[in-house]
Amino acid sequence: MTDDAEEVVTDWSDLLPKRAYVLRSPSGDDLLSTYGGPGEESGSAVFFAHSPQSDGELTIAPGDGWTVLSSVEDA
Repeated sequence: MTDDAEEVVTDWSDLLPKRAYVLRSPSGDDLLSTYGGPGEESGSAVFFAHSPQSDGELTIAPGDGWTVLSSVEDA
């Protein structure tokens, strides 16, 4: 369930590099991330995720079960 400030991004071609997004894992965990660009695999996307345990690069594809949320309002 998302709150009012979060919007699900359904078209990943609308993602903007260097912008903050929230990634929701298939198990429901949220990760703050920065979009890095398209992945090598067709339709995939690369994010730089940040969590209390570690930071790292994460490549996801639409069928992986992840949800991309935009929690930053456009100025």
